Amino acid sequence: MLGIANFAMKGPLQANIAVVLFSALSVFLAPFGILVGAIIALVTLRVSVTEGFKTLAWGVVSHVALTLMISGSYFPAIISVIEYMLPVWVMAIVLRQTNSLAMALQLAMIFVGVVVIGFHLVIDNPTEWWVAQFNLYVAPMLEASQVPFDAELISNLAQMVTMLMAVFMIILWFSILVVARWWQSELYHPGQFKTDFYELALPRSTAYMAIALAVIGLVNGAEPGVTYDLSGIIIAGLMFQGLAIAHQTVAIKQLHSAWLVGLYILLFLFPQAMLILATIGLVDSWIDFRNRWDNEEL
Repeated sequence: MLGIANFAMKGPLQANIAVVLFSALSVFLAPFGILVGAIIALVTLRVSVTEGFKTLAWGVVSHVALTLMISGSYFPAIISVIEYMLPVWVMAIVLRQTNSLAMALQLAMIFVGVVVIGFHLVIDNPTEWWVAQFNLYVAPMLEASQVPFDAELISNLAQMVTMLMAVFMIILWFSILVVARWWQSELYHPGQFKTDFYELALPRSTAYMAIALAVIGLVNGAEPGVTYDLSGIIIAGLMFQGLAIAHQTVAIKQLHSAWLVGLYILLFLFPQAMLILATIGLVDSWIDFRNRWDNEEL
């Protein structure tokens, strides 16, 4: 992956070639979109906002054009642009100006939160709306393929779709930005990425918001709704703060890297582990674990 970044940073032409190539590949294999977003973010971070925008434009045009040629519709391309291009470029601008991963993460959380609130304002009952979308587009394909499905299970899952999509977008956008920051560090400032990531700490206002949403949730019950969906956004953001604490703890205590490998495997197998990390991140807003570890080492 570092070779891709090295090639892209040889000049504007190489960056555009890399973005167009991976943007075209992402039409067929979506994960290539991660590389597209990372290249756009890297150019923005290292060169300039203007050059980053030019790279973004090349990625958008190539992806939309190819999608339109293949499917006859530009709508899937618009989804892809929102999924891993435009928001990542905006986050890279914030990171470039503030040199703070936390500020970029907070921007993503605010943006997704606004979208979630807007969605609830437009759609009276999101659960019923998602079930209707499933019955309209997915159910006919499953029935044609003779794949059985449980309608009651689908209805239960529909209650979580909005929250899961919000969490997914935050994790995806920030992960792409982290890849770009890591590339920048490895190519130009070796070791700087660790420092940046270890210092990731969301403002205390995020912790207060988490507590407020938890209280509202307890009062209103655990029924899915805007409070439930916004809580997922807070958990996703605080999870990254928890990860930063875990990484620095392993480094300071000189623990085996297997601890981190086990942690990521646990997150992959049991996404509920996000809540544990988010709780650590929440408590860190007051206790400041990382400074405590540093002081102990001194």
